[in-house]
Amino acid sequence: MRNIIDCINAFIPLLSTEYELVLGRKGAAVTLRILFDKKDCFHLMGLQYLVDRPELSRDRGKVFDEIADGIITIEKIESSDFYKKIEQRVHFLPLLEQMIDSNDTVFKYNKKANMYSMIEADYLMENKMESRNLFLFLSNDDGDKYFCRSFFPKEKKDYSKNQASWTLLYKKKTDSITGTETVLYNRLK
Repeated sequence: MRNIIDCINAFIPLLSTEYELVLGRKGAAVTLRILFDKKDCFHLMGLQYLVDRPELSRDRGKVFDEIADGIITIEKIESSDFYKKIEQRVHFLPLLEQMIDSNDTVFKYNKKANMYSMIEADYLMENKMESRNLFLFLSNDDGDKYFCRSFFPKEKKDYSKNQASWTLLYKKKTDSITGTETVLYNRLK
């Protein structure tokens, strides 16, 4: 079973990564630029559910750094009475980059199609990894910039049901430190 340190270590390279996705549907095209921030990792791991861990209820970027530096330990996190609730998220989150790299299933997310869902998102990516369907919800930040709002493996509810599927036309990954651009998919040629 993977742990929070695995999540942090997998997320660090994403902090300097930007994905550009071009999606098409019925003659329309949209561009999504996915960016990553330390504070987003906190939510993707589900640490907000560990309400009995007071060291987590402050600046989420600092919590990220303190986990990375070993100030907040795996043992502290896993001792939460609520850890079982997030254990599967934590196990699968280190696969996030691999999921986005290989994913070609993107839905325009309509919250109304998922009654009782509290997730405020604009797009949903779904991918099967290690025999589990994983959901990644993207929300608009500014213009064509998006961030990862939520992430979890499928349990009983299929969040992709009744969602409008968009076709992936183009996907590029850019490392802002090295300037390296990698085209992962190109149907626009």
